[in-house]
Amino acid sequence: MDDEPGLADLTATFLERFDEDFSTSTAESAQEGLDYLDENHVDCIVSDHDMPRIDGLEFLQAVRAANPELPFILFTGRGSEEIASDAISAGVSDYMQKESGNNQYAVLGKRIRNVVNRYRSRLQKQEVETRAETILEASPDAILVSVNSEFVYANTAAATLYDVSERSDLLGRQVGEFIHPDYRDDVDRQLQAVESGEQPTDHIPRTLLTLEGTEIPVQVTARHVMWDGDPGVVAIVRDLSQQEEYIRQQERYEASFHGAFDAMVVADDEGRYIEANQGACELFGLEKEELLGRSIDEFIPEDYDFAEAWLNFEKNVIDRGTLEIIRDDGETRIIEYAATANIVTGEHLSVLRDVTDRDNREDVLREMYNIISNRSQPFEEQVEALIELGRRELDVAYGTLSEIRGDDYIFEIVAADDDSIQAGDVVPVSATNCEIAANTERTLVLGDVERDAPEETDRAGYAEWGISCYLGAPVFTDDDVYGTFCFYDTEPRGGQFSEWEVTLVDLMSRWVSYELQRQQANVRLKEQNEKLEQFASIVSHDLRNPLNVLEGSLQLAEETGDKENFERCYRAKERMETLIDDLLSLARAGAMIDERESVSLASLVEECWQGVGVETGTLQLEFDSATEVYADRSRLQQLFENLIRNVFDHGSDDSTVIVGALDDGFYVEDDGPGIPEDDRPKVFEGGYSTAENGTGFGLAIVKEIVDAHEWEIHVTDSETGGARFEITGSDIKR
Repeated sequence: MDDEPGLADLTATFLERFDEDFSTSTAESAQEGLDYLDENHVDCIVSDHDMPRIDGLEFLQAVRAANPELPFILFTGRGSEEIASDAISAGVSDYMQKESGNNQYAVLGKRIRNVVNRYRSRLQKQEVETRAETILEASPDAILVSVNSEFVYANTAAATLYDVSERSDLLGRQVGEFIHPDYRDDVDRQLQAVESGEQPTDHIPRTLLTLEGTEIPVQVTARHVMWDGDPGVVAIVRDLSQQEEYIRQQERYEASFHGAFDAMVVADDEGRYIEANQGACELFGLEKEELLGRSIDEFIPEDYDFAEAWLNFEKNVIDRGTLEIIRDDGETRIIEYAATANIVTGEHLSVLRDVTDRDNREDVLREMYNIISNRSQPFEEQVEALIELGRRELDVAYGTLSEIRGDDYIFEIVAADDDSIQAGDVVPVSATNCEIAANTERTLVLGDVERDAPEETDRAGYAEWGISCYLGAPVFTDDDVYGTFCFYDTEPRGGQFSEWEVTLVDLMSRWVSYELQRQQANVRLKEQNEKLEQFASIVSHDLRNPLNVLEGSLQLAEETGDKENFERCYRAKERMETLIDDLLSLARAGAMIDERESVSLASLVEECWQGVGVETGTLQLEFDSATEVYADRSRLQQLFENLIRNVFDHGSDDSTVIVGALDDGFYVEDDGPGIPEDDRPKVFEGGYSTAENGTGFGLAIVKEIVDAHEWEIHVTDSETGGARFEITGSDIKR
């Protein structure tokens, strides 16, 4: 640019001759030059200094305001040190004074080339640095540079990782401030090795500390770098927190997937299985490698529109329902499923639950309910139906309800594939596994006797009859073991009885226990009602006679005042009192016994002998003095007192009473006249007596006490022809 047009054009011509790559434009004023710059790209400005209105320095300042880096050469005809100094201060790229001759244009061309080359180099460097900064800032990993273990550069990701507001907050800090104490010495050695160029560091796991002390797992890769002429280290620090959390989530998913009891499968967009857990393999009856790659519709009945269902599933994302599947072996199973589309793009998860057994169990429970709720069916037939249901469900040959009575095991109701066991058969309880269930009062589960309880193989049930699997539960009445409800077979099971099978037998045994107890309660209620009727009959009949005597005697006494009539009144009163006492004793004797204890038989009998008040007669004890009976002491005392009193009520005053022990009880006999055989069934009836003043309740009370203890009493002859009462079924220790 020059205010002299001829000179500007001349300079442009010589410059283009100097270098064919030069392309020049001229302007005659600073304003014209500025306007040109607004619309055109130039690489260098050459300007004169002395120009009207705006001189060269002012033009330079205007250019620098818009473009601080654009090359600008001041080419002036009037030079001075002052102008040169001002030009340099204003940011001129070069300064050249005009001279005579054409050689000066070659010098000017070279200077133009030099400043443009420097300018372009700076632009390229700035572009490279800008690109590098963009790349560094775009990195999700923290990138830091340290010199002498001091941070001199950090990107934004580093500021985020180290939890500081600005990345400049990291500059000037020591690397060790952010390293876990356990690793500081090791990291310091590695930094020195990398900084010296000896050894790079690749993917080293470390624990980083933020300024707040938060520990962050990281992975570090470090390389040697020269930074502003000094050796340093550039480190890429990757935050492993999310990666470790992802790994943990993946591990949890894998654990949930492969450890689930339910079947879990993953299918691709084509509906082919690409992953399956063990539950799925068991459901489909295939090994994993056999199942993967198979299509879902291969396992679904032909009448099911799988294509439409799959389209709806992909559209709705989530699907639930019940479906039949056909296993590879042809068996049909019923499943409940819950499916979720695209847990990962193109992968669809389904959770499958086999409910075939559940539906079957519901059918079994419904059948069981129908059996036990049918009140029109006798109890024995209900039990038979339950046993058949149990045999079918457990797939065993035998099912029984049995009673344990002492050492005997009595088969009451039997269902079997053969005639080897019949209802009414009796075997020693010790020969059966039922003894274990009865003694422990718990359900006994033996899928294989030899495997599960080898110590029980000596029992006849296994050794002689071949019972190899057993599932039985105790049956209770009044909190006592009645017997067992059990199932067994001569073939051992491959596995154990299932929880469902055990539960089914438990349910059946509980119902049987309830029904037996209800029946026994009904029997007791019936007996009590009969006793009540008997009691009412006795009261109305036996009390009427002395009451009539009392009424008549009182009338005669009023009329005559005769003392004999009053004495007859007293005797009638005493008779009624005796009857009332005996009636109350009879009513109480049959009440349920709650507590029993071991009672010394010798001391109790002697106490009863004294209590009866026998002044004559003889008592003989035919048992060891240590003999004990497990009974209610008060009622046992009442039993002996009534038996002893009965001897003297029906015999002589010098009668001999003998009390002795039996294997399962005791007896009381005398040397009196005995009881005629025809009268023996009547002696325990309330109100029956052959004695002149007897009430007829003594032996009835004895019978009630025996029944309350669940014993038995029999009347027979003693060796001397007298009466002998044998009480059996008691727990006696001799």
